[in-house]
Amino acid sequence: MGDRFYNQQLNRLGTCPGYNNPNKRNRKMPWTDESKAEAVELYEAANPTPETSMEIVKEIADDLGESPNGVRMILTKAGVYVKKTPAAKASGGASTGGTRVSKQAAQDALTAAITDAGQEVDEDVVSKLTGKAAQYFTKVLTANAD
Repeated sequence: MGDRFYNQQLNRLGTCPGYNNPNKRNRKMPWTDESKAEAVELYEAANPTPETSMEIVKEIADDLGESPNGVRMILTKAGVYVKKTPAAKASGGASTGGTRVSKQAAQDALTAAITDAGQEVDEDVVSKLTGKAAQYFTKVLTANAD
């Protein structure tokens, strides 16, 4: 394609492939000391709590025309950012006690719980249980005993 095609496209659309617009600015200016101080001042004036901290940062970012991550970075470096407390991890082992236990140890604990309850243990059934199932049934039996 020749120059004529690109010039026509540039005149009609304002852009064409390979055109670097000198008036277009891709990069923002870096933070100045005044803008950093303003962000910190606005944040502290809002009395942040762990629950409201993220919303306050978003509002400040909108006011200053910056990204929330940039504002958060400035506040963290200034030592005033209040982090939200992380939620407890929902791992697979959390529902059965949270600690890793071998299958045999879980089955032994279940056998002990059944014996403590005064019942007869069927080793065929217990040996076919998974570790998690054995932990679950042990938890159920010991909860009823209490």
